[in-house]
This record gives sequence, C-alpha cells and structure tokens, in this order.
Amino acid sequence: MDRTESLIDQFRALPAESDEKRALVTELRDILADRPDHPAALAFLAAVTEDTEEYELARIEATTVLRLWPPTDATHRRRATRALLAVMRGPDEDLVRQYAAMALGPYADDPEVHDAMAAAVLSDEDPLVRDNALAALSHAGPSEGRAEVLHQLADDRTLGREAARILTAWGGEPAL
Repeated sequence: MDRTESLIDQFRALPAESDEKRALVTELRDILADRPDHPAALAFLAAVTEDTEEYELARIEATTVLRLWPPTDATHRRRATRALLAVMRGPDEDLVRQYAAMALGPYADDPEVHDAMAAAVLSDEDPLVRDNALAALSHAGPSEGRAEVLHQLADDRTLGREAARILTAWGGEPAL
C-alpha cells in the first residue's frame, strides 16, 4: 500500500468530526506538490469536497488543495470542477461555499465555471462568497468575459471599487 492509499484509509477510519481528517487532507496536499496529477489523491479530494456529510474543515482543506494544485489531466480536472461547482450551487454551509468560490479561479476558462463565478460575484446572498468569487475571478486573469463581469460591478456598493482596481491592474478602463 502506498502513502496515498494509507492516508485515505486512515481518513475513512476516523470518526465523522475528527480534526485529524483535516490534517490527513493536508498530507495529501503534500503528495500533490510532488506528484500533481496523482489519480487516487485527486479523486479522493474531489469526493471529500463534494460530500455534504463530510467533516467541514476537511472539505475546506480539500477545496484549498484543489485551488493550489489544480489537476492538469482532463478527466481529473473535470471531476474537480464538478465537485467545486456542486458545493457553490448547493445548500452547503457558507464557509465551505466561500472556500469553493475561491477555489474556482484556476478553472475559470471552463464556461460553466465562468458562469458560476459571475453569478456568485454578482448576486450571491453571502457577501463572503461574493468576495471570494471576485478574488477567484481576479486570480483567473483578464478575459473579455471576466472584464464584462467586473464592469457590471461598477455600481455595486461593496465590490465596485475592487472591481475597478482589478480592471485597472489588468490594463483596462474601469466603468464610470
């Protein structure tokens, strides 16, 4: 049994609310740092992210890992994308949704992700989901579609200034 399988087995053997689960996900992050497209680790992290019955802090850590080490393999990338989108659109705890919103940045070239980020930044009820979606949009970098979303935020009382700052940093003109 390799280290990844051992960590996954340890995770599954723990009680539901054990904080050690979060620590084990952190160890899986270290594996991805050495081997970015490790299939078992990526599949497991996507499953943990999406599982609404799983320990919240482990799910948050899993979303962070998927943000920092997005898969390059198309199959694993689609799986990670689906998991993050499910959390964003689901009836999840706000904190998990906030981390999922932040994690979408590296996946922003997917039209479905772009649409989810735009919807979150423009109209999510949780202001921190909006903030994190805006940070992810900024992290994704300039594109015509992302600039359009930022222009739509021009009159937003809470995010308008940040949207203008991002547009300026991208070399664009903020909306007046």
